Order: sequence, then structure tokens, then C-alpha cells
Amino acid sequence: MRLCLAFVVLLLVLPASAQPEAAPAASQPAVTFDFDWSQGIPWQTYSITVRADGNTHFQGTPAPDEAGGDTDPFQQDFTMSEVNRSKIFDLAKKLNYFQSDFDSHLKRIAQTGSKTLAYTSATAHGSTTYNWSPNTDVQELTRLFLAIANTLDYGRKLSFQYRFDKLGMEARLKELEGMRADHHVEELNAIAPILLKIADDPDMMHISRQAAQQLLRSMNGPSQANETPTQP
Repeated sequence: MRLCLAFVVLLLVLPASAQPEAAPAASQPAVTFDFDWSQGIPWQTYSITVRADGNTHFQGTPAPDEAGGDTDPFQQDFTMSEVNRSKIFDLAKKLNYFQSDFDSHLKRIAQTGSKTLAYTSATAHGSTTYNWSPNTDVQELTRLFLAIANTLDYGRKLSFQYRFDKLGMEARLKELEGMRADHHVEELNAIAPILLKIADDPDMMHISRQAAQQLLRSMNGPSQANETPTQP
């Protein structure tokens, strides 16, 4: 089982140099989600950019926790799964590449942060900013990007706990499993390396290793090489 998990993770995080060559990043269509809210948890601000070949860049500033923890800017690159990459670009096309106003403009809607969806390509550009949108496709994109941000937050926290708080690992992994079951995290492949490290560490508590193994098994198998979709 350990070898099987290791092989899956190796394929999920295969270096770009071992993958088929893609078009230069600047020439590829891209969808970007920006979030900005001073009261945001776990992130006060962040940006996720997904390119047509699946290459994805995250950068954000975490909110301080109860203990006044690390708020240094954080960034990570990973390859988006084919399922979510296709969903994001299909919804962007359905929404006419965000060339409309999708905000509800309702005065009694609670503030949950400024969110911007943007699309860029060689021939098309569009963006829309909103607090809350009644459009179900915008809602699904928002859910997906928020869930990806949650995943990366758990990744950095697991990495910290692996170094300094192994006894608290079980509780953190249980939280993550609950978030996964409720669809509040996506793209677990982005944090596969730290999950594999936990699963393979004989010094970790057995229950923590089992939890990490279960999360690794819950991932979809590695997708086939992405084809760059036709975009305007």
C-alpha cells in the first residue's frame, strides 16, 4: 500500500520538466479568482490563477490565528486536476468570460469579502467583482476556489505541525477529513507530499498515519495529460 500511495503522489506532483511541453504561460488562457477581506479566515487576501494547461499558482496572506500565528505571505504552484480545470473553463465560457455584473447588489446581504473572477486570453478579457451572486454558476466557481484555498491552508498547517506539534496531528487530520466530506476542500493533490510524509513516518501516531493514508486514497487517480481547450 505504501508503494502504491507513493507512486500515485509521484505522478500527481511530477515535475513540469517530465511532462509534455506546454505553451508559454503568457500565451495561455487563464482564469483568476481574487479574494480580499480584512476579516477573512483562514486567508485575508489571496489569488488563484489557473491556466489552460492546468498549471495553477496560489498566493495569499493568512489571517492571524488565536495565538497570533504566522501571517507571512504564502505561495504555491500545483497542477489542477482535469475535472476541476475543465469545470472552471467551461463555467467561464458559460458566463461569457465574466463580461457582466453578477453581484446581487442587495443591501441586506452579509459581507463575506470582495471576490473577483477574471478571464484573460490573447483575444478575450473579462472580469466581475461581487460580494454575493445569485447566479448558480458563479456560486459554484466561488465554492470551488474557496475550497482550494482551504486545502492549501491545511497543507501549510500540516507542514508546521509535522515539525513542531505531532501530537496535535490527529485532530488536524480529522478536521481535514470532515472538510473533505462536506466538499469544503478541493485539490487534495496539492498537499499530497505532506500527507505522504505523515503516512510514511514510523514516528507518527498510528491513527494519524491511517488518517493521512485515507486522505491519499480519497484522491482521484492522476489524470491524463491535459489538452489545452480551445478558447477565444
